Amino acid sequence: MASLRTAVAPIVDFLDDDNIVEIMLNPDGAVWVEESGRGMYRTSVVMDRDSAERLIRLAAAAMNFEINERRPFLSATLPGWKARLQASVPPIVSSPVFALRKPPSTVFTLQDYVERRVMTPAQASLLEQAVRRKRNIVIGGGTGSGKTTLGNALLQVVADTDDRVYLVEDSTELQCRAENMVQVLVQPPIYTHQQAIMDAMRFRPDRIIVGEVRDGAALELLKAWNTGHPGGIATIHANHAAAILDRFVQLCEEIVHAAPKYLIAEAVDICVHIQRDHHHPAGRVVSDICMVSGLDPRGGWLLEPIGEEACPESVHEYLSDLSPT
Repeated sequence: MASLRTAVAPIVDFLDDDNIVEIMLNPDGAVWVEESGRGMYRTSVVMDRDSAERLIRLAAAAMNFEINERRPFLSATLPGWKARLQASVPPIVSSPVFALRKPPSTVFTLQDYVERRVMTPAQASLLEQAVRRKRNIVIGGGTGSGKTTLGNALLQVVADTDDRVYLVEDSTELQCRAENMVQVLVQPPIYTHQQAIMDAMRFRPDRIIVGEVRDGAALELLKAWNTGHPGGIATIHANHAAAILDRFVQLCEEIVHAAPKYLIAEAVDICVHIQRDHHHPAGRVVSDICMVSGLDPRGGWLLEPIGEEACPESVHEYLSDLSPT
């Protein structure tokens, strides 16, 4: 650990700064950061090739991983700071590169989102009641849009229940203070998301939470949510609320010829889309929330939006239909 601390010395100030959320090294040696309230910018820090490669190899060794010409990439967690590390070395890049995503230093509540005008009171009320009534919620958005941070806000509501939580992710970003919880870190290809979700059934979970839905594991998650394990939360990369369901189709079709759209429509209850907004004081906004009602006769998604101008009556009516599972 002492060697690793020495290796990260050029960027340690960024690692220790709570306002810095991401640190990136480019092939030219320039270090870029993303700072809360300021956005992404180039710093004055430069790392030479040898220093960058040493940092990456020490981080890999600390996690019992190996990075070399045959496996020139690394997905791991940086010990000490619990930052998600994605790194590559030659020959797939011209010089060592990495991106460090730090876990959020503060866990926001849904009320915080309302006060910061990231979402409306009607949207926050819907999400809180949907969590309490054990509806399955998927948060979509682009990279760095705040999906995990919003997931943590929902997990605060989960923690107030007595449910047993089974949480799957590839780095420790989700934060849940539930007393009865199993947290599983996947390590592909040794232990995949798909295997972790399949194993969930044997751990007697009430809720299955997935940090990021990816590859064929999407189908296993849908089946788990739809067979006696409601109340799940997951994040996924998508450009808008309806695209969340389309993304499930794409991921399912990585392992089956035709995705079971009926299963997707039945398993996913709420789609939430969050996106960056440089004109917003908080830097991001919940752009859309849709309630999934099923499929139309042509196989399209039946969605009821709960947007910024949500009708309180429609929200109340929907919440009234959410009987505890």
